[in-house]
Amino acid sequence: MSWTAFGQGQGQGQGQGQGQGQGQGQGQGQGQGQGQGMAGGYFYPRTGGGMSSGSGFLGGYGFVPRSAYATPAELGAKPWALDFNLGSGWPSYPTQQRVRLDLAWQASDWDPGLRFWSLPFDPRLTEWLQDVDLAAPAVLAARQFAGQHPRWQARPGAGGSAYAWIDSADLAWQAGRAGHLDVIDRELQALEDLMKTERALYLDEAWLQSDNIPLYFIHLLNMDSQAKPWTAELIRCALAIGNLVYMHYKAEFKRVRPSTLCPGLVPPWGPPRHPAFPSGHSFLGHFIALLLLEIPGLAQRYGMFDSPAATQAPLAGEAAGDQAGGRSPSLADFGKARYGQDMRSPLLWLAWRLAHNRERIGVHYPSDSSASRSLAAGVWQALCHDADPATQIQVPELQRVLGHASAEWPQAK
Repeated sequence: MSWTAFGQGQGQGQGQGQGQGQGQGQGQGQGQGQGQGMAGGYFYPRTGGGMSSGSGFLGGYGFVPRSAYATPAELGAKPWALDFNLGSGWPSYPTQQRVRLDLAWQASDWDPGLRFWSLPFDPRLTEWLQDVDLAAPAVLAARQFAGQHPRWQARPGAGGSAYAWIDSADLAWQAGRAGHLDVIDRELQALEDLMKTERALYLDEAWLQSDNIPLYFIHLLNMDSQAKPWTAELIRCALAIGNLVYMHYKAEFKRVRPSTLCPGLVPPWGPPRHPAFPSGHSFLGHFIALLLLEIPGLAQRYGMFDSPAATQAPLAGEAAGDQAGGRSPSLADFGKARYGQDMRSPLLWLAWRLAHNRERIGVHYPSDSSASRSLAAGVWQALCHDADPATQIQVPELQRVLGHASAEWPQAK
C-alpha cells in the first residue's frame, strides 16, 4: 500500500475530484463528495445515478472535502503499525477499554450532504435527485422503486414484510433486549481478533473497495463496460436502488460505529459519517450478485454449484462429483446457509468478501453484514420472484435493463 499516494489523494483530491491518487490513480473522485466512480475508464458513482447523491455540490451544502464517500478528509487513510507485541507497559492497542452504554447515532453525526436521511422519507427523492444524472436508467429504476416504499420499508415495532427480512438474531444488540451489551461485546471482540489476524493482509483490497465495489464484480466477471454496457447498467441499478434501501434502514436503527464503543479498533480510515447498521457494502455486494445471477448465462458460470467439486469433500448427504454448471439462488438458499457459510457461488463469495473486509478494518459489526445479506435477499425476492400482487415490488425499468443484460451473456450448451 502506497501511503504516499494516500497523502496525495487527500490533498490534491480536494480540488481535483477528491480522490486523485487515492487508489494509485484508480479512485479519482470516488465518493469524495461527488462519489464519481471513474476508475480504469469505468464510471461507477456511489448511488449509480451519475453522481453521489447528497454530496452537497448541487444540494446547497457547500464544499466539504472528503477522503471517501461520507468520510471527512481528516479521517482519510492513516498508517497504523499492526504490531501486537506487548511492550513498554502499554498494550499494542487499547481494545479492552470499551464503552458499555446505549449510544445512538444523532442527526448531527451524519455527513452534511446526507443529513436529509434523518428526515422522513421522501418518495419523490427530491433531495436525492439534486445531483444525479436524470437520464440514467438506474435513476428511473430507483424512482420507480421509491414510489413503492411501503413494500420495502418498516418502522421498528410496526411489523411489515421488510422488517421480517432481518433475522432477529442480528438485532440482539438493540437496547432493551436481554443481554444486548454482552452481544455487542462479543462482536467487538470478533473485530479485535480480525484486526490482529487479518487486517494487515487485506488492507489494500479493503481500501480500494471503499468506493469501488463494482470494479471487483467486473474483474471477477472478466468483462468490460464497452462490450457489455447493459450489464454495467444493471450494476448501476443495484447501486441506485441499494442506496435507498440501506440508507433508509441506517436512519431507522441509528447504530453507532464499532470504534465509537471501542476506540482501540482505530479503523485505518473513516469510519463514514452515516450509521453502521445495516452495512452498505454488504447490502450492495449481495444485491449486485443476486441481480447478476438473474442472468442465466452468468448463473451457469458464477451461480450456485450444488454438487461439490471432485477435489472438495461432499457435505452430509451429498455425492461427490462435478456439477456441469451453476444455478440461480433462491430465497430458501439464504435460509439454509447463514452469513459466512460457503454457498458455492463465485459471485456470492465476492459479496461475502466485500462485507467481511469492512469488519476486518473495524467499521462494521458482523451483525451489520449479516442483516444486510438478509435484507438484500428479501428485496431481490420481492423484485424478481414474488408473485403476490400485495407484496411484490414492480420496477419495469430494472426488468428492461435486466433483459438487455441477459442478452449479453449467452448460455453455454
